[in-house]
Amino acid sequence: MTPVLALTVLLCIYAAGELIAQKTKAIFSTVLGIALLLLFGFWSGLVPRSLIEDAQVTGFGNVIAGLLIASLGTTIDFAELRRQWKVVLTALFCVCGAVAAIILIGMPIIGRDMAVAGAPIFAGGSAATLIMTTALDEMGLAQASTFCIVLYVTQKFIGVPIASLLLRRTARQFRENAALVAEYSEPQQTDAAAQKRGLLSLPQTFARPSVYLAKLGIAALIAYYLSELTGGVIHYFVLCLIVGAALFAAGFLEKGILEKTKSSNLITFFVTILIFSNLAQTTPQQVLSVLPALLVSAVCGVGGTLLVGFVCAKLLRLPFVLAVSLGISCTFGFPTTMLIPHEVAEAFGRNEQEKAAILNYLLPKMLTAGFVTVTIASVLLAGVAVRLL
Repeated sequence: MTPVLALTVLLCIYAAGELIAQKTKAIFSTVLGIALLLLFGFWSGLVPRSLIEDAQVTGFGNVIAGLLIASLGTTIDFAELRRQWKVVLTALFCVCGAVAAIILIGMPIIGRDMAVAGAPIFAGGSAATLIMTTALDEMGLAQASTFCIVLYVTQKFIGVPIASLLLRRTARQFRENAALVAEYSEPQQTDAAAQKRGLLSLPQTFARPSVYLAKLGIAALIAYYLSELTGGVIHYFVLCLIVGAALFAAGFLEKGILEKTKSSNLITFFVTILIFSNLAQTTPQQVLSVLPALLVSAVCGVGGTLLVGFVCAKLLRLPFVLAVSLGISCTFGFPTTMLIPHEVAEAFGRNEQEKAAILNYLLPKMLTAGFVTVTIASVLLAGVAVRLL
C-alpha cells in the first residue's frame, strides 16, 4: 500500500474512533474504537497487516512521543496538589497497592512477564502503555505486549462502574450533611494567582506555535541526554515528564503548551497509532489467550485498591467509598474524572444548591486523583517495571 493511502486509512480510523466515543458519550473510548477497527481490518483482510509500517508513522511516532509527554509536565499544578494533599496521598498509595497486588499475587498465576507488564497499565495512561509496549516489542515478548494493549483499551470498563457506584453513595451521604452542603454550595476559593514569570521565561514576542514546538523539542532533548547519563536506568519518557514539569516551573514552558502549538491533534494521532503498532501481528488466538491474565489483573488491581483505600480512609479520615473512587481513577483518567462527578451531582442533588455542593466537593478531588494516578504515577511505575522485565 502506498504511504499516502496507508496514512489516509489510519486517519479515517482515528476519526471514526473519536466519533464512536462522541456518539456513545465516551462509554466506548476513542482508543477502544481504534483498536477494534484496526483488529477488524487486519483480521478480515480489508487492510494489509503492513498498514502502519506502510504509513511510515512508527519512526516519527517514537520521536514525537517525547514532546507529548514533556507537555504533560506542564499540567502539573503544584499549588493544587498541595491543597489536595489527602487526595494525592490516597490516590498514590491506592495505585501502588493495585500494582503491588497484581505483581505479587498475579505473578504465580499468570507469570512474571505478564504480571510485571500489566501492573503499570492498570495504573493508567497512554504514556505508560507506550513505555511498556515499546520495551516488550524490543524484547520479543509479543504476547505480553498484546496483553498490555487489551488491558489498556478495556480497563475503563473495570473502573468506571466502580467509581460511579461509589461516588453515588458518597453523594447520598454528603447531601445529608447540611453543614457540608452549605460549605461547598459556593465554588471553593483558591489562592492561585496568575503564573509568575520564571527565570527562563521568554518575551511575549516568542509566543508563536513554532517556538512552542522548539521548546518542547529542547525539553525532550534534555530528557534524552539525562536518560543516557543514567545508562537508561531512568526511562527517557519518565525524564520527559520530569523535565517538562521542571521547565514549566522555571517559566520556560507554558501551561498546556501542546495546545498552543496548534499541532496537538496530529501529535496525539502519531503517538496513539504507535501504541497499536503491534496489533498487525496479533491474532484472535493471542487476544483470547490473554483474557485470563486480564481477569486476574483486574481482580488483583481492584482488590489492592480496596485494601489500601480502606487503610487510607482510616488514617486520613476520608469516607472509604471516596478513597476507593480516588484510587480507581487510574483506570480511566480525564475526561471521565470530570464527567462522573457532573453525572452524580445532577442525579443526586435534590435542588440547585445540593447539585452545586456535590459537584464542588467531588470534582476537584477526582480531577486531582486522576492526574496523580494517570499522568504521574503510571509513568514512573512503568519506568520501574521496564527495569524488572
